[in-house]
Amino acid sequence: MKTCLWLVVAFAVLVPSSMQASEEKPISMEAIMEEISLLRTLIAEQQQQIEQLHNALKTAAAPATAPAPVEDPPGAGGVTAVRPQASTAQAEDVSKKLDTLANSLGGFKLSGDFRFRADMQARKGNAVAGPVQNVRSRYRIRLNADKDLDSDFRFHIQLSTGPYNVQTTNDQEFGAMAVKQPFAIAEAFIDYHPSSRLSLRGGRMEEVFADNSRFLWDDDVRFNGFQQTASMALPSRAFNKIEFRAAEYFLSNPNVPLLAATSPFVTAGYQPGQKVRDANLFHPGLLVTGNLGTRWTHQATADIQLYRNQNQIQLSSTAVGFPAVINNSVGFALSGPISAFGNATTTPGGAIYNAPRFQIARLAYRITNSGITLRGREMPLYVDLQASRNVGTHWLRDAIMATANFGQIRQFGDVRFLYQFAIKDPNAIIAQFTDDDLGTGLTTNIAVHAVRFDLGLTRSLQWQNLFFIQNERRTNNPAAQFFVPVQRGANTTYRYLGQLAFSF
Repeated sequence: MKTCLWLVVAFAVLVPSSMQASEEKPISMEAIMEEISLLRTLIAEQQQQIEQLHNALKTAAAPATAPAPVEDPPGAGGVTAVRPQASTAQAEDVSKKLDTLANSLGGFKLSGDFRFRADMQARKGNAVAGPVQNVRSRYRIRLNADKDLDSDFRFHIQLSTGPYNVQTTNDQEFGAMAVKQPFAIAEAFIDYHPSSRLSLRGGRMEEVFADNSRFLWDDDVRFNGFQQTASMALPSRAFNKIEFRAAEYFLSNPNVPLLAATSPFVTAGYQPGQKVRDANLFHPGLLVTGNLGTRWTHQATADIQLYRNQNQIQLSSTAVGFPAVINNSVGFALSGPISAFGNATTTPGGAIYNAPRFQIARLAYRITNSGITLRGREMPLYVDLQASRNVGTHWLRDAIMATANFGQIRQFGDVRFLYQFAIKDPNAIIAQFTDDDLGTGLTTNIAVHAVRFDLGLTRSLQWQNLFFIQNERRTNNPAAQFFVPVQRGANTTYRYLGQLAFSF
């Protein structure tokens, strides 16, 4: 770049003088050769400066070395002179420039993503359930900022779009005329990692066992609380590492020392005159990984979710309950309840789950082949199997999912294919936290087939296509105080998501 700049300057100086001379007399061959020689000299000088800068950058990146000793000249009396390396000053200059650039951002590393989506949902109505026909455009913007406070502490924050009363999505819908959309804190936590094998977190963050598989959690759900992760090596190659994980999340803060008879908490089964305690989630478990050869790897997971005072979660999804559960914590009044439905309740649309407790034990296993190449492109293959059971109840308590994936997106022309089949019974998983794309309008009491195809348009831009076919599984049973939002017998629900996803 500097060479080109000097050439332009040289021509700007020399060519006009030559043109002026040409008006008086013809340019001689000697003058032309003299100008060419001058240009060559300028180019050589600039090339030398470029090489010096390149060497300075190498020196800045390499470990510091001692100054080069110089041999004693004759008669120096045995005193050895030390001469600094010629590139030291240049390396320091480069380092100062890099420090200035980092300081201008406050030491923060910035990243983010943008997703533009077409969302189409359709179901024919019948005597069991009414029709569904919703075609809309949606977008999601997320901005991340990370800062290493020192070698042991890291701070992270994420700002995101999304409606305030929907905790399973960060998507913002078109349709609000020209009204500006909200932007809020989606994540914020401090990570303490005194070693590569131990991490402690506190704040608002992704769930400790989140895997973006659409099984336990929606990929936009974030919890407030604490997480701990510790790992250790194992002697076996088949299972060479074990990781212990645990989390404690605060789901509510009722701040009700003495419950009034007119309080909405009474509808969730709490007794007047008593204290209303917080709703919490405790989630311990472990993950084991290993190798099955040069191309195959696998991992196994076992964990259990332990909810306390879980009826407050369902209460937040009722019209009478959300002001008492949610508004006092967020600091303003929401206009509607928390979305996501599907669990069975003791009354139609009630605030008490049919399951007396949610204690969800899960087993998961994934096997991956990362060595498949097709037409010069890496096409990793993995199969993921997951199963859970709510041991806090005795019926309709199971969930399963099977996933097969082939391919990945890293650059233009890459493709990815995925197929999933899932069953989530109405007492199996908390409906308010599990995936809301796999379940359209309902996140439990469903059986779903899902197909996905992604295409890489650039290194950081993908065209993603997801198609879901959903049917409900169970009907109401008043004798067992069992009521679901949509019963078996409703027509099949279809959903298509077509989206452009860009990351930076």
